[in-house]
Amino acid sequence: MNNTVNAKNNLTIAFKGGRILTMDPEQKYADAIVVREGQIAAVGDTSILKSFPDAEIHDLKDRVLLPAFIDSHNHLSSFGCFLPTWANLIGLTEKEAILEAIKRQARKEPGKGWVVGFGWFDARMGGVDLTKKDLDEVSSERPVLLIQTTFHQSVVNTQALELLGINRATPDPRCGIILRESDVTPTGVLVESAQIPVFKLVMETDIDTLADLIEARAKELFQFGITAVHDPGVTPDAEAAYKKLHDEGRLPVSVLMMPHGGTLLDNQLNHRLQGQVTGMGDERLRVGPVKLFADGATAETVAFSLKIGGQTINSGKYRDDFEEMLFSSIEKGFQVCVHSFGNATTDAVLKAFENAAIRAPAGFEMRPRLEHVTLINSLQIKRLAGMGGCACIQPQFLSRAQNTKQVVLDDGKWYAYGDLVKGGVIVASSSDNPGGFMDARDPIQGSVMGSTMSDGAGNVIFPDQVLPFEQWLWMYTAGGAYAGGQEKERGMLKKGMVADLVILEGNLDPKNPPVVAETWAAGKRVYTR
Repeated sequence: MNNTVNAKNNLTIAFKGGRILTMDPEQKYADAIVVREGQIAAVGDTSILKSFPDAEIHDLKDRVLLPAFIDSHNHLSSFGCFLPTWANLIGLTEKEAILEAIKRQARKEPGKGWVVGFGWFDARMGGVDLTKKDLDEVSSERPVLLIQTTFHQSVVNTQALELLGINRATPDPRCGIILRESDVTPTGVLVESAQIPVFKLVMETDIDTLADLIEARAKELFQFGITAVHDPGVTPDAEAAYKKLHDEGRLPVSVLMMPHGGTLLDNQLNHRLQGQVTGMGDERLRVGPVKLFADGATAETVAFSLKIGGQTINSGKYRDDFEEMLFSSIEKGFQVCVHSFGNATTDAVLKAFENAAIRAPAGFEMRPRLEHVTLINSLQIKRLAGMGGCACIQPQFLSRAQNTKQVVLDDGKWYAYGDLVKGGVIVASSSDNPGGFMDARDPIQGSVMGSTMSDGAGNVIFPDQVLPFEQWLWMYTAGGAYAGGQEKERGMLKKGMVADLVILEGNLDPKNPPVVAETWAAGKRVYTR
């Protein structure tokens, strides 16, 4: 494997001899493309090569060339880059295995600092519920934190509670829950915004270190054919780290920074609204939409309204702090992206966008963007499409969709990926890495799951939502570009676009999927299988 930059990147390079999938609706296929100075110079049949007699010819050898992938929801600058420094708990479901992994982490990182694990599965996810008493077995002297795999719930030990100043008298914060015993003593479990103080502490580091962590993690993406990410939750410190990497020429992938509060789950970012707005920057580092959370990912923090057998069952509650910030962001000229799992949440989010339209600056394109949309109905799809909106989805969540399949609804559909596309919503696909139930960074794996609507183990969940494999590749390229407002610079093989390319070996068949053979970023080969 090689992921070094090709020293001949300044040459004019031409690709031919394979199948070229452009993702451009005006010219879906081509026989050749030419790359010069990091951009696509020409696309067409092989006659275009006559205009570039000095081009270095790369024979595709019957492989498939298409735009490099965009991971439209990757927490690169937060949990993603810190994950290699924490205990990875993803897939562990037994209490003994989880605690042993945390003990190993404590031995690996001796001292008095935080011991952190990410990817804890609680009982609702097929794992085990834990409290401060369980983590006190790991250490009574060092603070210990286990972050649930969705990062919308955590558990800490007694030492951590004392360090955070959380006790019986501490009230629940706005949009957060401190779980308690019957005598109101905190159990150690923190939900949604109650985690903000602990996230700030465990991810507090200097800008140089944060930049190094981001750089290392970003380089891993080349093996998946990914050359661009949308980071949904860029804090002020993360923005400074990204700018440092950009200015020093060390940013491995193109990044769309989605401004957020002081740490993940913090919707308060008034200070950031005075800075650069959506669209500012360049093709390597650009400001994207503001990222807000309208709900979470636990039963208490996701608002559903389920119509079953003529009855309506309401559960959960969405956050009451997103709408005011959505209005403020749009008034300042920022587009907005909103985390919205539940259908009742999505109703509130769509209403907020509809009300925000009258507040937008003259000529402003609002382009509403919703993340996840696990349950949605046809009217909501129509409303989103009518506003020129888009949705960013994650096929990895199909791996845990068997239970929802059993809930037959009178109105609305679970994981309505096909309905979204057919309803006119531009859809982008992504990983949510490192969140979720697996390492979902591979767009080929995601496209297999999505195009078969299966759980990754061969079980088809929602066959009525199936879309072609090539449509999923489009969602990882042109769809992602549109969701990020980048459709004029990337996501298609078109003259003037960034020359980010991926070469796949094998057929575009979900039953026998291809593999990434080469990845090119701005005309430079950065990965060879």
